[in-house]
Amino acid sequence: MLNHNYYNKKNIKYFFNKIKNNKGKIKIDSREIKSGDIFITLKGKKNNGENYIEEALRKKARYVITEKFFSKYNKKIIQVDDCIKTLEFLAKNKRSCYDGKIIGITGSVGKTTTKEQLKHFLQPFVKTDSSIKSYNNNLGVNLSLANLNLNSEIMIIEIGTNNFGEVKRLTKIVKPNIAIITNIGPTHLKYFKNINNILKEKSHIFDKSINSELESIIIPGEGKISESLYKIAKKNLNTKLYTFGQTNKSNVYPNKITKLNNDTFLVHAMIFNKIKKFKISATGYHQIMNIFICILVFYIKNINFRLFSSNALSLPKLSGRGKVYKITMNRNKFKLIDETYNASPMSMESTIEYFSEYNTNNKILILGDMLELGIKSNFYHREIAKKLKLTIFKQVILCGKLIKSLYEVIKNNENVYYFSNKKRMSNHFQKYINNNDVVLAKCSNSTIVNNFIKDLKENKKGK
Repeated sequence: MLNHNYYNKKNIKYFFNKIKNNKGKIKIDSREIKSGDIFITLKGKKNNGENYIEEALRKKARYVITEKFFSKYNKKIIQVDDCIKTLEFLAKNKRSCYDGKIIGITGSVGKTTTKEQLKHFLQPFVKTDSSIKSYNNNLGVNLSLANLNLNSEIMIIEIGTNNFGEVKRLTKIVKPNIAIITNIGPTHLKYFKNINNILKEKSHIFDKSINSELESIIIPGEGKISESLYKIAKKNLNTKLYTFGQTNKSNVYPNKITKLNNDTFLVHAMIFNKIKKFKISATGYHQIMNIFICILVFYIKNINFRLFSSNALSLPKLSGRGKVYKITMNRNKFKLIDETYNASPMSMESTIEYFSEYNTNNKILILGDMLELGIKSNFYHREIAKKLKLTIFKQVILCGKLIKSLYEVIKNNENVYYFSNKKRMSNHFQKYINNNDVVLAKCSNSTIVNNFIKDLKENKKGK
């Protein structure tokens, strides 16, 4: 037994064995520390976790993992050579101890929504764990695995990427038993340059040469991109392959979809040549595609479909991904549909399509910049014009440097407004917002529109 609090490569496993069944969670944000948690001090661009050790201890953290040297012995302080490598070690060993099944999700859009929907459907019937928020990069995946509940039967983890090699590296760590690709589209083109490179990168999630635990694959079933994915996936012998889509080329597809109201659909789904009918709460047809992924997981896990359909009307709406807020501004009460967590050409198109069919005459559409589209940024922003049926909107408000490319295409329409900064957009919005308006905002994170909507939700009037 160790009688000091310095841990290196040789003895860190002793520490892992002490905490692997701990009820407390490993946290990297001292503000989230609760009694019994473990605080690991990471150095960021703006903050250094070592500055918050005292706060974590005041909040009764069980341990603090840090590279900082403490001359005075404290049994709660665990000094290591490298906090990141320590986190990776804890994650790797937690994965090796896990007897349940891991579902790994990647794709250009819809990863978090699919993860949360799967969790919603599975949790009542199977002990389910999942990564939190949108933790899908190297840090987030390792943190999620380090906190994996070893008593759970299923763990759902997002695997993200914005550059070459990340999916491969994370797949080696996660080793998903079920690998899911939601879709392939133009995202992170600043680095990937083209769709074909994105396809190759995402397909590493079902590369059995780096993941011997792979059992099942779920991919889109139609289109040239899907055909390429299918060919790559078929190379994995002794692995079951399932598809979802719009037509009978897929294992699961819609036979008929009827819109009952703004957020409820009646779906007749063809599931392995058998029609199943269910009502579902969704913000549009694109979300129903995510639901088909969930149906396939139920099929793989041999869970009765009736248990799936019983929860289909209570799907959670996520912050920044379609969650609805009731806002009061200057005595005017209006509805805000928040789609500002992220934006890509695919998600922008599906969101505009959904809002175009929204049943009200008082629709205000706010669009902001789509980031990380590289040299084709102006092209993709201009392409949005093809999906905009301008006459059905009371106003279309654009704000941001990149979205100006769209404005140049549609600026001759009298209900289109462009602003270069948040203050001018906010002044305009406050002037023209009325009772019973419905506002939908779509943009990438950390853009002007994203910050404007954050202020609206916090009742700061967008200033």
